Amino acid sequence: MAQARVRLRGARNALAAGDAAVAVSAAYYAMLYAARAALSEEDLSAKTHSGTWTLFRETFVHSQRFDPELVRRADRTLELRLGADYEAEPVSQSQADAATVLAERFVAAVEALYAD
Repeated sequence: MAQARVRLRGARNALAAGDAAVAVSAAYYAMLYAARAALSEEDLSAKTHSGTWTLFRETFVHSQRFDPELVRRADRTLELRLGADYEAEPVSQSQADAATVLAERFVAAVEALYAD
């Protein structure tokens, strides 16, 4: 979870600096690292991004322990990040803001899974 929090802080900082593409990338990685941390708590892991998300859905969404809408929105953030990182597609400040808010919610929801 430490890396998820670091990336979330990076997303906030990039957003404040007006660097929308960097904010989206950091927000996505905050969610990915939070998902990996949750899987680790279950003694599970995956090597790839897609494997992580598949295993996360199987472990947490299908068992109704995690909000499926947050995962669907994380998928859309991945698409936005890929476009920005690999295709130089523009990212608006509002898209970056939405991705950062989503990452905050996602990380908080993962932390709540193990809050006792």
